[in-house]
Amino acid sequence: MYDKTRGIVLHTIPYNDTLSVVHIYTERYGRMSYTLPRGAGRAAKAARALYMPMSLLELEVETRPGRSMQRIREAHTWVSLPYMQSDPIRVSLAMFMSDFLRCVLRNNDPQPELFAYIAQSIRLLDCINRGLGNFHICFLVGLTSYMGITPNTDGFCRGVYFDMQEGVFVPEQPIVNASLRPSEAAFMVKLLRINYANMHLYRFSREERRLVLNHILAYYGIHLSGMGQLSSPAILHELFD
Repeated sequence: MYDKTRGIVLHTIPYNDTLSVVHIYTERYGRMSYTLPRGAGRAAKAARALYMPMSLLELEVETRPGRSMQRIREAHTWVSLPYMQSDPIRVSLAMFMSDFLRCVLRNNDPQPELFAYIAQSIRLLDCINRGLGNFHICFLVGLTSYMGITPNTDGFCRGVYFDMQEGVFVPEQPIVNASLRPSEAAFMVKLLRINYANMHLYRFSREERRLVLNHILAYYGIHLSGMGQLSSPAILHELFD
């Protein structure tokens, strides 16, 4: 049985001498794995270009219960992303998104609002001209609400700590849980107001941008098990230094 769905390409890996596996976050089925034929001809090269990380596709897929890998019957570009696939900065940001999302999107259940947020973010990445250096930070902050881990800011006042495990502001430094100092906690509150419309107004020094990204990734790592170590943040540190 074949069904149609839209999908966001996460990454592609070799499977054997004749097949690769492409991991796609689909609107209808959540995260899915599909087999792709490998080859060196013109058709194979076109397929590799089609399945670049963060590509937005229209898919006709075979979905059989109990199979760990499904099959794609047809795939076409849903939204063309010319700048995201050619501009070095946008390519690097797309690679970061791919690296991050393949670690945190593990649920096969469809989540239309999450899918829409990621797809909208990708489309914005292709066309925005202001605040590009803050795009990845804005994306991660916005994603917390869809992952159910948005920090609770109700208890914030000057001099408090941020308990990263509980996601709340507390008057004393936690003994066991990882936390942010008062100066970092105050900065966190300001950071939670960032969005795609105002991200160009946020001015970070080299060290601030590095710390912000490290803190956000640490927060995700505490709340989402199995995240592991990402390789792409080092590239972004170099890119925006």
